[in-house]
Amino acid sequence: MKALKILAAVVLGLTLVTSVACSGESESPSTTPTPTVTGVNVDDSDSGGEKTLAVGDLLIVTLDSNATTGYSWNLSEISDAAIIRYVSDEYVAPEQSDPPVVGAPGEEVWTFEALAAGTAAISMRYIQPWMPDADPAETFDITVIVE
Repeated sequence: MKALKILAAVVLGLTLVTSVACSGESESPSTTPTPTVTGVNVDDSDSGGEKTLAVGDLLIVTLDSNATTGYSWNLSEISDAAIIRYVSDEYVAPEQSDPPVVGAPGEEVWTFEALAAGTAAISMRYIQPWMPDADPAETFDITVIVE
């Protein structure tokens, strides 16, 4: 008799679990499209040139950098902040090697966003921040055309 009660409880439990799982309504996928952001990638070979973006696009500038030298890229100027704006920058350290290479260069990745139609220039300098008046070791300039 005890085994019959256990079997009945198991069957009842499985029935409840199955009915709950089958009765739930599935959610339909959202019909609202997710906005997509396009990234336009540039590097030091694009310095002195032009890039065309659409409003909302990101300009991603990747430049060689070596934090162990004390130099870093600094934003000197955005000629029209109503057209393009600075979003972020980060230093990306080199991948670890075996054996580790002391003083290996990494990259700095700068992100800008196109805000409105027009033309704006971005100027950057590779300097040691504690010597802002010294000539930069390198420069990066690009003209952005937002359509």
